[in-house]
Amino acid sequence: MFSAVTADGRLIQLAGSYSKEKAAELRKKRWFCPVCESELDIKLGREKLPHFAHKKSRLCPGESEPESEYHLEGKRQLFLWLKTQGCSVSLEPYLTSAGQRPDLTAESGEERLAFEFQCANLSADSLKSRTAGLKNAGYRPVWIIGAKRLKRMAAQFFRLSAFHWQFFEVHSFSSLLFYCPDARSFYRLHSITPFYTGYSYAGLTAIPLHKANLKDICHPEGRHSVRLPSWGRAVAGFRSKSGRFLSEEAGLIRRLFYERHQVAFPFLPSEVFIPVSAGFVFASPVFVWQGHLYLRLAELSKKGAPIRISGMVHDLRQKIRRKEIRMRYGSQDSLIRMAVKQYADFLCLQDFLREIENEVYMPSSQRKLPQTAEELRRRDLLFFGE
Repeated sequence: MFSAVTADGRLIQLAGSYSKEKAAELRKKRWFCPVCESELDIKLGREKLPHFAHKKSRLCPGESEPESEYHLEGKRQLFLWLKTQGCSVSLEPYLTSAGQRPDLTAESGEERLAFEFQCANLSADSLKSRTAGLKNAGYRPVWIIGAKRLKRMAAQFFRLSAFHWQFFEVHSFSSLLFYCPDARSFYRLHSITPFYTGYSYAGLTAIPLHKANLKDICHPEGRHSVRLPSWGRAVAGFRSKSGRFLSEEAGLIRRLFYERHQVAFPFLPSEVFIPVSAGFVFASPVFVWQGHLYLRLAELSKKGAPIRISGMVHDLRQKIRRKEIRMRYGSQDSLIRMAVKQYADFLCLQDFLREIENEVYMPSSQRKLPQTAEELRRRDLLFFGE
């Protein structure tokens, strides 16, 4: 940490104010933790910025986890940046009412913000508890993830783990914000749409620190749309793989399509790969939850029966209870309904369905499944082309 107090209670902050030489002079004095009042050491190693640290034997309620050089430098840069934004900034303040010590707090007009630069692992329970504590203390939490944890897999596809998805929930399912102190740049992932488990489409916006303003970071723009050609390349990649190593729920979809429609796994119809924005609620791959919907649509279509959103949601919930579909955030009815409605609306755009009354659909026509790779390629191009 960068903050300490003298024996007479004077606050000292090393970030942005002291060289290593000056910090060495400060080492001759005694320094104390502003929270637990225990004595601190000044660390002056070659690898890390000058900073304070508790004695190893002391536990402090304001100390969460050890800080790496990457974390310390990122926190220092964010502190200096917030000062340029005209905010009233506090570095590592201890919020007594929350029992927490966020990395930074800032006041801009009537808004009170608490910034956490998270580089280490953090459990979902700790994240929710700390977020709630900051809100109860009157601050709006702004969680910024260390950019070392941002892994790009393809042009617009990223590896997102449970660590990332918990922050997505805290951010009201809007975006993920990263910061890299080495590049001095923010990175925002938006339009996050899962394909496989751990493999998601996302738009990436880079915001250099010297060009960033508080509005960009704390009040980002609304959701952007998925670039269909990029999504289509992921579908093509799926079709080129053998599918030998499948999860249990993916194996079930493979079996059901073959038994009911004699469709091999790489030939799954284009209609089960729709990039639905609310699809983040499902932890299963896109072709699993949409595959179950498609099979039900085909069954109702054959009977000439109407297709209702309420019925589709009911069918999905049965699959969820039987663990044939895995959820990411629990069985949230509103999100499941939203995903199903977006799926149906996309199929209407492709003239696969037509809405005959509110949330009630009929098939536009009896479509045959593609019989050859070329027919399937043309169908994919129709769905995901420019």
